[in-house]
Amino acid sequence: MDSRKRSYSRSASDKHLIAEQPGMVILISGFLLAFFIGYTTKSLLSPSRVATRIEKAASHIHKDIKVTFNSAHFSLADGILPRIAVIITGVRMESAKECWGAPVLEVDELRLPFSFLNVLRGRGPIKNIEANLVQLNLRNSIKDCAAEEIEQQQGSGAVSAPLVTLTPSEPSTKYRNDISGVYVQKLRITAEKYPQYYSELLNFAVKVKSFEPRVIELTAKSHLLKDDQVGDYLSHANLYMQYKESPEATVQTHFFGNWREGHYSIIANYTIDDRMLAIESDLKHIPLSQILGILQKYNLASKDLNGRQVWISSKARMMGAVDDLYKIPLEVRDLRLEGDLGEMKVDKIDITALEPLKYTPIIVDVKRLDIAKLLVLLNRPKDTSVLGELGSFTGRAEIHSDRKMKMSGEHRGLEFVFSNKGQRETQVIENMVGDISLDGDTWNFQVKRVEPRGGVFIGDVKVKADRDFEEINIKAGVDEISFAAPVQSLMTNGGEIGLVSIDGDIRLKKGQLDFLKGLVRVDAMNVEGMQFNKTKATLDWSHGEVQLNTQVRSLKVSSASAGAGILKHVTEPSWWNQNALTMSDLTGQFQFKSLKNLTWKNFQAQTGKNGRLVTDGSWNEEGRLKGHVHNRDGKVHRRWVIEGTRETPVFVEDKRK
Repeated sequence: MDSRKRSYSRSASDKHLIAEQPGMVILISGFLLAFFIGYTTKSLLSPSRVATRIEKAASHIHKDIKVTFNSAHFSLADGILPRIAVIITGVRMESAKECWGAPVLEVDELRLPFSFLNVLRGRGPIKNIEANLVQLNLRNSIKDCAAEEIEQQQGSGAVSAPLVTLTPSEPSTKYRNDISGVYVQKLRITAEKYPQYYSELLNFAVKVKSFEPRVIELTAKSHLLKDDQVGDYLSHANLYMQYKESPEATVQTHFFGNWREGHYSIIANYTIDDRMLAIESDLKHIPLSQILGILQKYNLASKDLNGRQVWISSKARMMGAVDDLYKIPLEVRDLRLEGDLGEMKVDKIDITALEPLKYTPIIVDVKRLDIAKLLVLLNRPKDTSVLGELGSFTGRAEIHSDRKMKMSGEHRGLEFVFSNKGQRETQVIENMVGDISLDGDTWNFQVKRVEPRGGVFIGDVKVKADRDFEEINIKAGVDEISFAAPVQSLMTNGGEIGLVSIDGDIRLKKGQLDFLKGLVRVDAMNVEGMQFNKTKATLDWSHGEVQLNTQVRSLKVSSASAGAGILKHVTEPSWWNQNALTMSDLTGQFQFKSLKNLTWKNFQAQTGKNGRLVTDGSWNEEGRLKGHVHNRDGKVHRRWVIEGTRETPVFVEDKRK
C-alpha cells in the first residue's frame, strides 16, 4: 500500500512538474524535430546529391549543348535573411553548332530560389532563375540554322531535342519546368570576330506574363551606345521586348534612351509566321560621329568621314520581309544636321535598297555651311597657304549618289592671302555666286558673280578637279578685276594697280603648277614710284618653268623711286627730265620656277629719240646676280656687267671697245 501510494505520489508529482514547465516540453520536442529534419535535409540536400540532380537536369537541355559547373549546394539564407535556394557556381554552357555562332555562356553564380507558393499550386518548386554576371561569347558568325536542321533530320530520321524553354511545351513532362522569370544583373555579349564591339545589358529580366496564350516580356538597361571617353552618365539605353503568341506570333521591341546629349527611340514589330519586319525610329540631336562609327562598322558609310561637332536629328521607317532585309525600302523624314559647320535640312529621303545603297534624288537645303568644317567632316583639311578663311555657303544641293551631286548658291567670306617681303594681306570675297557639281570622280565649279571687298570683279571662272583635289584645272575669263587698297599697296610697295583683265588656263598637280597659259592686261599700275601704262603679259609653262613675255607701252620712273637708284647707273643723265626717266615700248621675257630663281632675257626699251636700253641676266636661289646692260645714245655705246645680289646690285662698266 505504501509503495502504491509512493508510486502514485511520484507520478502525480512528475505530471505536476511537467505541467508547470511546458517550455521544457516544447524545447525538447523542437530539438528532436530539428535534429530529425536537419539530418534528413542534410542527407537529401547534401551538395553531392544536389550536384547529381543538377547534372541530370542539365543533360536534358539539348544534345548539342555541353553543360559544366564547379559546385552546387542548397542554401537556407540570403545574407542574414532566410531564403531557400539552390546555388550553382561556375556554370559553363557551350556548343560547337556553327549556325548558333558556336556560343559559350558563362555564369559566375546561378541561383534557383525555392517557391512554396508554386508547390502549393501543384507546380514546380522553381519559379525564377537569378544570376549575377553572365557572359555570352560568339566564337563564329551566326548563320541560318534551317538548312542545317533539315539536313540533320533527313540524315538521322530523328527530330533534334528542343532547347530548354521558359514555359513547358506540353501540359506535363518528366522534366517540366514552370519558370516564369530570369533575372541577370549584368549580361555581356561579345563576338570573337569583333572583339572591340560588345553589348552590355544591366538588370536583364525575362518574365512570363501568361502561359496560355503565351506572353513573354524582356527588359534591360544598357550603355550599348556609350562613348567611353565621355563617361557612362551621358548614354543610357532602355530595352523592352514582348513576345505574343496570339492572335499571331509577334515580337515587339522598343529601344530608347539618351545618346550623349541626344535622345533616340527605335520601335520594331516582327511577325514571325509572315517574317515581316516594321521599324520606326526617332533621333533628336544625336552626335553624327557616333552614328558614323556604327555605319562604318558595317561598311554603310565611308571611313573617311569624320562627324565631330555635328549633330543629327531625323525620323525614319521601314517595313518589309526579313528575308530581303537589304532590299526593304527605307523612308527618312525631317533629316537635319546641325553644329559648328552650319545647318543642312532634308525633308524626305527614299532609300530603295541598302545593299547596294540606292536612293531617289535628295534635296538638301543648306544654311551657312562652314567650308573649313565641312572639309574636316570629309577628312580633307585645307593644306594651302594661298587661302585664309574658307567662308560659308548657303544654297541648295541635289544628291543623286555619292558620285553624282550638284549644288548652287552663294559663298561668303572666302579669303585669298597675298604676301610680299614677309608682309601679308587678305582679300575678302564678300559674296560669290556659282554652281558646284560632282560627276563620278570629277568636281566642277563655276563662278558666276564675285563681289570682292573693296574691289571689282566682272567675268567668269571655271574650276575642274578630281575627287581628292590632287589635280585642279582653272579657266578664267575676267573682263575687269581690282583688289582692295591694302592688297594693292602690299603688292606694289605703296602703289596701286588699276583695272586688270585676265584670260587664263592653269593646271595644278598635288599643289604644284603643271600647266599655265594666259594673258593679263593692266590699264595702269604704280609700283614703288614707277608708273606702268598699258601693260600686257602672256604666260606659258614650258619645261617646268613659267615664261612671262611682257609689253609695256610706257614706263615713267621717278627719281625718288627704288628703281631710280639702279637705272641711274646704266642710263645717261640726259635721259632724265624733270627728275623722271620715261621709256616706251618696253619688251622682254622672264623665266622662273619660283621667284628665288629667275632669268630675264632681251629686255629692251626706247628712251627719247635715239636712246635705247637692253639687258639680260639672272639671279640664283642664293640671290646672286649675273648679267649685263647695254645702252645706246645715238652712236655712243656703253656696257656694264651686273654682279652682287638682288638687295645690293653692283654694275661694273666694261671699258672695252
